[in-house]
Amino acid sequence: MIAGVLKRYKNQIGDSIFSLAGLVIMNAVAQIVVFPLCARRFGEVGYGNLQYLMAYINVLTVSVGSAANYARMVAPAEERVKNSGDYNIFLLLVSLVGVPFTYLVRLFGGAPMDNATYICYCLLFVAMAFRYYADVSYKITLQYRRFFLYYLFIGIGYAIGAVLVWKTGIWPLGLLVGEAMGVLYAYGGSAVLRRRAFRLSPAWRKAFRVILTFFLAEAVANLILNVDRILLKLLLGASAVTVYYLATLVGKTISVLTGPLNGVLIGYLARYEGKLTRRTMRLLTLGSLAAILVFTLVCWGGGYVAVFLLYPAEFDAVKDFLLVGSLAQVVYFITGILMVVLIRFAKKSYQIFINAIFGISFFGLGIPATCLFGLWGFSLAMVAACLLRFAAAIALGFRWVRQKETDPDGMITA
Repeated sequence: MIAGVLKRYKNQIGDSIFSLAGLVIMNAVAQIVVFPLCARRFGEVGYGNLQYLMAYINVLTVSVGSAANYARMVAPAEERVKNSGDYNIFLLLVSLVGVPFTYLVRLFGGAPMDNATYICYCLLFVAMAFRYYADVSYKITLQYRRFFLYYLFIGIGYAIGAVLVWKTGIWPLGLLVGEAMGVLYAYGGSAVLRRRAFRLSPAWRKAFRVILTFFLAEAVANLILNVDRILLKLLLGASAVTVYYLATLVGKTISVLTGPLNGVLIGYLARYEGKLTRRTMRLLTLGSLAAILVFTLVCWGGGYVAVFLLYPAEFDAVKDFLLVGSLAQVVYFITGILMVVLIRFAKKSYQIFINAIFGISFFGLGIPATCLFGLWGFSLAMVAACLLRFAAAIALGFRWVRQKETDPDGMITA
């Protein structure tokens, strides 16, 4: 049976392995070299400020880059292959917005940045927006093996950046070099990204609308994923940012690893002609619950080892928060995989609804819990918000299946 499954899904498994291997290398450099080096270079407070400032960039750049990526993947086949200009121009416009945005963060963010650090911070905003979009070329052409080289180049850039951080004290260089190398590799080696690179197509308004729809969903998700750093900095200080970030380190790393796997999944689902059934939803639910249990235990144990080895000075402050931090992150990324399935088979607006539930529950619980019970209150509120997001995704999946069973032609409004 296992041999039959492996043979049937040989290509998909191979694609996932190549994508995952490259991403593991990239994240290994970031998590084992760049960030521990920054912690040693800048100390607990300085490292907390670094992660806090990165949260602002992550919310916008990851959201807009991923939104453009997903929008191009769900576009009609001919538009998907030919119309690069719509997406490149959208990203350029966002990059222009990044200049005043990062300047406002510098003025009012409450974390110091000198001129050189700010310039690199602004450039990092631009590079990350394009990098999170650029791998769409490999999904369109199904050249998933090039994912490995793509992430390898980024990892090499991170290593170079780590040396520059140690020498100069300009922390954005730790990521900027790698992000820029990834963008240059993708655009330099892919005609899909360069074709009509800066020409709007007749369908550009539609493309922009789809990007904005995905952006709203992604922005809510990434805001919640990164708001821990912002909220903790504002309510409890930079040291709390460091403690919670390290408590969720392994979980967040695995969450990042699901990104290209989601890309592989949506690439194949875009070509799949079948339907989402009640049996499929039951299997997805049971599989998700099992995955949550297994990965939470793995992240909990892995977190002990990783923090003890890489951040020994912070280990005693972090260890008690490893279990709840790992559970929250695992539930979050498992729900993200479920949402990829909903993107393909159900309404795209479900993303916005699911993440809105997440945002409302997190802020509604998180702020008072943090004020009353400190970091423990924050940690438990994050777990509750993630579980509600997971439940919403499952409930909407079953709702879609029931609707299609009773109204297969879509005559009844959902």
